[in-house]
Amino acid sequence: MIETAARVIRIEGDTAWVVPESPGQCGACGGKGCGASLFGRLLRPEEPEYPVVNAIAARPGDAVVVGLAEGALLRAAGLGYLAPLAFLFAGALLGAPFGEAMAALGAGLGLALAVFWLRRRPAPPAPVLLRHGMPAGCRAG
Repeated sequence: MIETAARVIRIEGDTAWVVPESPGQCGACGGKGCGASLFGRLLRPEEPEYPVVNAIAARPGDAVVVGLAEGALLRAAGLGYLAPLAFLFAGALLGAPFGEAMAALGAGLGLALAVFWLRRRPAPPAPVLLRHGMPAGCRAG
């Protein structure tokens, strides 16, 4: 299970909206912050909020640990990036024997088919609140 620290912002039914705590706040990098968090703040200055299944009855303001199944992130990245690319190339290869225009049309149709297929797939496993506090190995900054 992949774990990260977060703070609950609001509750809506069985869903908790959380804001991830930055690595500098948990002390993982000695309180200096990391390049990724700095770059993220430049591109998106407001705090992103994420919906999470509230399995521990957390309340707004609680420090919590959010968990995601080990392979879920890799599967989501593979489906989100590799599947459209594979469908695009397959469509282009199927259309290529009929000319360049048909290869381009096949690529477009392959990409559209990938989007259609991905939207029909079941939802990936959702992140869930595991417990109150901080992830194992994190120390207060």
